[in-house]
Amino acid sequence: MDDEEQRRKIRDFSFDKCKRGNQGFQRILLQLFGYVGHGKSSFINSIICAWFKTNFKNYANAAGTDESHTTQRLTYGLTNNIVLVDNRGCASMSAYESGEIFAQLGNLLPLDQGVGWSKGFGLADRIVEAEPLVKASDFIIPIFVYSIKNSPTPDLKDELKTIFQMSKKLTTVIPIVVLTNKNHQNSNEIKNMFTDIGAEKIFALENYTERNPKRKVETDSAVIRFLYEIIRDAEFRAEHPRDPDVEMMDRKWFVLEFIHARELMTQTQNLQREIDEQKAKMEQEAKRREEEEKKIMRRIRDQYQEKEQALQQQFERERLWDQYEHEQRMKELEKRTPKKK
Repeated sequence: MDDEEQRRKIRDFSFDKCKRGNQGFQRILLQLFGYVGHGKSSFINSIICAWFKTNFKNYANAAGTDESHTTQRLTYGLTNNIVLVDNRGCASMSAYESGEIFAQLGNLLPLDQGVGWSKGFGLADRIVEAEPLVKASDFIIPIFVYSIKNSPTPDLKDELKTIFQMSKKLTTVIPIVVLTNKNHQNSNEIKNMFTDIGAEKIFALENYTERNPKRKVETDSAVIRFLYEIIRDAEFRAEHPRDPDVEMMDRKWFVLEFIHARELMTQTQNLQREIDEQKAKMEQEAKRREEEEKKIMRRIRDQYQEKEQALQQQFERERLWDQYEHEQRMKELEKRTPKKK
């Protein structure tokens, strides 16, 4: 199937045309997520340029550096039924940032509004406040964007494996992987890493950027093929009975339970930290007291030894004096005693 036929399939896609009808779904949300500076916004620019056949323009305000300018869940419509969502990236997949990522992926936070990281149960409050603003009718496809320039490590692999497993539980879909900077030397190593952690669909391309604005047939074809595969996957999943309201509720409970477990773990860790700190203080105090007692004992011993030495010296002086007096008396006695003839 050539590009134009794929474009037609993408353009004509509608849940109304699926075998079971729309089942309550209206549009697909392509939920882009990942680390800061890995090219999510640039990928959106590439999709818009390729889909609408336009010259390059920085539609998504891509930073062009390792920094991120995206602090909102920004949407970009391709058709009436397909919408790109540029979610806020994270520096690391810590417990707090993962919670924010899951809330965005689950479509539990408003679109086209700011996204701020919340401590404690603040995220749960924001999810509840957003209930009137989010739509259960949005069909979610998670898209994980990763730059091949970033070399994999064992810790990164473990972190991504956990995120992919959690994302699948949340959305029922294994995240589709988009690799940017496809010609970098890390290409095969990165692809193998994502295959090892369970990724089933991996796409690689060079984004259009301000430094690389010229459109290429290869890049356009990669973008169109990516969108076409997304449509096919959505049509396949829509063949099964689904209830968008139930799925939305399941996602909400998943994230709320994650927040609860996270806070319980955090409180447990904080309590353990307090216990460890108190224990360390007690051990330090006990050590201080032990050292103080040792100092006292050394001081008492030194004083005793000084007194003992002083007594020995006094005894020796008295002994010598007694000996001297005895010798003097003996001499006097000898003088007074007549010598025998």
